[in-house]
Amino acid sequence: MRIVDVDAHFHEPVDWLERTDPALAALLGPPARFIDIADAVFGINNPAVSQLPAAQQPDSTWATVLPGFVRHLEMTDERQPARQDQAVGDPVWDAQARLKVCDAEGIDVQFLNPSFLVNTVVQAARARRADLIPQVRMAWNRWAMDVVHGHTRRLMPVAQIDFNDVPAAVAEMTRMRALGSRGFTISESPVGVGRFGKDGSSPLARSISHPDFEPIWSAAEDLGMAAIAHVGFSRERIQFGWANNGASDLTTYSLLSMAIAPQLGPQLMLGALVFDGVLERHPKLMVVVEEVGISWLPHLLGVVDNAVGRSRSGLLADGEFRPDFAGTAYRLPLAPSEYLRRQVMVTPLVVNEPLRPVLDRVPAEMLCFSSDYPHVEGTARAVAICERQLEGCAPGVRETFYGRLAGCLGL
Repeated sequence: MRIVDVDAHFHEPVDWLERTDPALAALLGPPARFIDIADAVFGINNPAVSQLPAAQQPDSTWATVLPGFVRHLEMTDERQPARQDQAVGDPVWDAQARLKVCDAEGIDVQFLNPSFLVNTVVQAARARRADLIPQVRMAWNRWAMDVVHGHTRRLMPVAQIDFNDVPAAVAEMTRMRALGSRGFTISESPVGVGRFGKDGSSPLARSISHPDFEPIWSAAEDLGMAAIAHVGFSRERIQFGWANNGASDLTTYSLLSMAIAPQLGPQLMLGALVFDGVLERHPKLMVVVEEVGISWLPHLLGVVDNAVGRSRSGLLADGEFRPDFAGTAYRLPLAPSEYLRRQVMVTPLVVNEPLRPVLDRVPAEMLCFSSDYPHVEGTARAVAICERQLEGCAPGVRETFYGRLAGCLGL
């Protein structure tokens, strides 16, 4: 049995871009550390803050970050190496050292997502050079592939692509696949959220299921690459009126945004892929949702079938007819849950959420293994944690949990 870790990470040294693309690094200036940009990513950046009562007005963006999470961000920053040449042998980024960790834990393959790419992306946005962000993503792809050179049968960087340039995205997927990547990043939010035109207008974003993106899904099938939706690449925003609660701070709104809202994005994204027929048209496309927990999955499987009249229980029948939401509008041959079961996998964050009872309530093949190593919320002991919970499972569940993605992609 092979164990595939579908969500591990690099901790890129601060100077990764300077080593990879000195000219691009020079355009952006001295590199930012994670703690320098964390408030912009995890704080409340909403113009509506100014409409709140004076007692709720924060002194700074940092004042809108929950205290416990501030410590989490500080610990994350402490784990970023300052210079690559001073961190040789550190498993947070060094390939040979990482493989020793994998060997000790029995992990055969790791998919590797970025951690501190966000530093450079925010830095480019602050410099009003959003035009450089696609170049930053491609530079990360080059850096990551250089790091794992010679080890791509086991260490597989997740390609960073730009959905706003479909031909370039397909070209980069093709290039990265040839080098050994088997996954690419997708957004949980509509494409183009937060983008502004030259006249300052904000064009309407496009659903990830828009026909414009068909070449990307076709390329994924042809190349044998999984679509990876990872928490943090986007966040579904909730109505800011929840902050106007008469309190003296923004704690409740922050908790709603951090604890509940992240589960909305993947459900909307998966629903769009099903209802707009993307999974029907691309039956070999595999979608992996990472680090947003698993407790929402049973609800999603039930609600999508109920919405189109494909979930009728004899126990609930009373002999009367009641219309579903979709009526004759839903024309796909399979029930929504069947598409999800066939093509979607979701990872638990193993130190935060137990596999059960979700494992007993959803098709076992929809859950897959991840460690999130070396993040603060991740662990190098993920296999041991999962093994304790898989004892007594039906035959094949353990093998499916650890290795289904490998079988689907032919790893």
